[in-house]
This record gives sequence, structure tokens and C-alpha cells, in this order.
Amino acid sequence: MRKLKPTRKAKTKLKISACYIVKNEEKTLPRSIDSLKSAVDEIVVIDTGSTDKTIEIAESYGAKVIKTAWNDDFSAPRNLAIDNASGDWIIFLDADEFFAYPDKVRPAIEKFSNETTIIIPRINIDADNDNREINRNNDLRIFRNVDYLRYRGMIHENLENINGGDLPHVYSGKDLTIYHTGYSSTLSEDKFKRNLRILELEVKQYGYRVQQDMSFASCYTGLGDYEKALYYAKRAIKAETPIITNPEAPYVHALKAMYELKYPIEECLKFLDETLQALPDVPFFYDQQGILLEKLKRPKEANISYCKRDIVKVKLDIQLNGHRPQHDAELASCYSDMGDYKNALKYAKAAVKAGYKTDRVYRDIIKSMYMLKKPIENIVKVTTEAIKALPQCPEFYAERAMIMCDNNHIAEGYRELKKSLEVWNKLEGEAHDKSYFARIAGRVYARIAEIESLMSKVENK
Repeated sequence: MRKLKPTRKAKTKLKISACYIVKNEEKTLPRSIDSLKSAVDEIVVIDTGSTDKTIEIAESYGAKVIKTAWNDDFSAPRNLAIDNASGDWIIFLDADEFFAYPDKVRPAIEKFSNETTIIIPRINIDADNDNREINRNNDLRIFRNVDYLRYRGMIHENLENINGGDLPHVYSGKDLTIYHTGYSSTLSEDKFKRNLRILELEVKQYGYRVQQDMSFASCYTGLGDYEKALYYAKRAIKAETPIITNPEAPYVHALKAMYELKYPIEECLKFLDETLQALPDVPFFYDQQGILLEKLKRPKEANISYCKRDIVKVKLDIQLNGHRPQHDAELASCYSDMGDYKNALKYAKAAVKAGYKTDRVYRDIIKSMYMLKKPIENIVKVTTEAIKALPQCPEFYAERAMIMCDNNHIAEGYRELKKSLEVWNKLEGEAHDKSYFARIAGRVYARIAEIESLMSKVENK
């Protein structure tokens, strides 16, 4: 396998080129260019036959517009744009895509200036439905302007190292997030029909490539031909073709096809188990697993799936946006709910240490310490700390009361319970979990009654 050429050292001032291929994009192109114009030094637009005001709009932004004939090959105009770009780096967007944070585009690219390619988050939204989010994925849209990086494929084209070998990449984080409106409901069917036609043409002209299986699966899913969608999706999975930007896609198409074809729930669950072994960091699949387990009336297992989903979401958010104490608190709650008290205690303590002190965090600490059979004096210490940090929370007075009663310190326990009731009455129970408080109070009263009964029996004897 041939190696990539050494990456050039970053210049003091990067020159960035924005590239587009367009046809009749007068409605979407202005928003896209507006989202990056402050970050780039030039704009190159390849027009494949516009009959509206697209060219006029592009030129009004100072773009270099090159007209070319459309020949059912998306890679050809993309590569033509690269050939005419003079920047050190290239941003390649479609006209229906735009950056979420325009002011952060250049600084983010400069931060990765010693890399080769940058994979960025893409959020697909439905412009026909109040910009509702459809899904998210990653895409390779920013890369060095070097002679060995070019596009390949007539449809669903990919950037490749034409010398062969690997394609180093880095994930950008949220600063380079783009929104995409191209799969809005009124546009989808026409796009899928067009894409299928070009795919079939590509196979006829250049022969079959395994990378096309994913594209066929996508087209047939979009057109509702689920038998063919499942066939191609499973071929894509079996071939293990490297998919850098959206590795979960063939699994998603396969699962949707299985649902639509009314496969038994147990068979879908088996497929999800295999999927999660291959892709353990995709929240969507845990969510689907939980839904199916609920349908089979297995709520405990479903809850564990949902907890795993939330854990993955938190960890992905940490990767994307950086760590915050709230993340530790969320992880503690997830692990506690799924019965992993060792991790629950670890993350809850980390949250408190970082200053994130909430009633739920302390409750996770206390519950985990109970379940892990920690010394009772340590649990009392935590309840004291919780009362000091959150004196308005009645549950911790009650928690300490229960501990004291369980250890036969009845008078002290009763006094603590009275304190908790005073705090509760002042707040009228609005700010806290009534069921949690009532459960503890009930246990305290039951313990008091039990001990009073025993004492009464002793006195009678």
C-alpha cells in the first residue's frame, strides 16, 4: 500500500478556497455563501447548466464561475473545481448546506492546519417541516488542496487518495457543523430516482465496485423497495468496505427494511446485537433495542438499553463539546439506573468535587454507597455534606433519620425526621421528589414503630 506524501507545513496565513457545483440553486446558494464568505479567500463555482439567477448570484459574491456540461457524473465537476482553486485548503459544500457558526470556520481550520482532511458534523433538516432535524452524520468537506486528493464515483462520490493508500483525517468538533436541507420531504423522491439512474449508469460504464452497495441501499430505502434495500445493505455490511464518514448507514438501512418487511422482533434484536458489537458508540441502535425489548415486555432489559444510549450520548457530547461537571452527574444517574453502582459512585463523586451539587447527585452517591455496603459512618458523612450543600432538600434529613433509626438511635432519628418535615412543609413539596421523600419517611416511621413495639414487649415482661 502506497503512503501519502508528507503533509506540508502550515503557512502563517492560510488561503482557503470555497468550492461548489451548482445548477438552479438561486434559493439556497446565498445562505450557503453567507455562512462561509468571511472565512475564505476565494469562491469557485462550477455551474452545470443553470437557467435561473444562480450564476448572477455567485458572481455578486465575487465568485469565479466556470460553466461546464452536465454528464451524469458528480465527481467530474467537483474535480474541475479543485483544479481551479488556488487555496491551501478547500471547503466543498453543496448549495443546500451552510455553516452553523460562520465566525468559527477559519479559526477551526487553522487549528487543524497540519492535518490532511477534516471530517465535520452534518445535521440534516427538513425545510418543509419547520427545519425539523432528520438525522446527523459526519462528512468529509474540508481538505488540503494537494494533487493526490480527488473525487471518485459518479454518484455519492467520495474524496480519495488517487495514489492509493490511506486517507488521514481528524474530527473537527461542533465549530464546523453544517446544516443540510437537501433531503427535505418534497425533494427526496426525485433525488432518489436520479441517484438510482446514475448508479446504474456508473455500473454499466465502469463496472461494479463494492462501495456502490451502500448507495444502492440508500436509493432503494428512499424509494420504498425494502427487499432490494435489505439485500444491498447486508452486502455493504458483509463487504466491510471502509466508510469513514457514516459507518452506521448500512445498518440503519438494513434495520428499517427489516421493520418494513415485518421481520420477527427476535430476529431484529439479533441483528441489533450484531450491530452493537460492530458499532458500540451509536445511540440510535441502543434506542431501537430498548423499543423492541419493551414490545417483548422485558422492561428491565429495555431500561438498560436506554441507559446505555444515554451514556453514549453523554460521551459523544464530551468529545464534541468538551467535558463539563454536568456530564459526570448524567453518567452517574445512568449507571445508577442500570445497577452499575461502582461507576455511579465514581461519576457522582466527580460531579460533586467539581462543584455540581444537586439532590440527584447526592442521592446517587448515597444509594451507591448502600448497594456497595460502604461503612455506615461514611454514608452519614455524605448526608451531612448534602444537608450543608442543599439545606432546602428535605430528603437528606430523612435519609439521615433512617440511618439513625436503623442503628437504634431512635430519638436522634426522630428529630432528623421532624427537621425534614419542617423543610418539606416550607417548600410545600414542590421542588423535590415526593415519592422518594415519602418512601424514606415511611421507612423511618415503620422502624420507629418496630422499635417501640419491641420496647413495649420488654417492659411488659
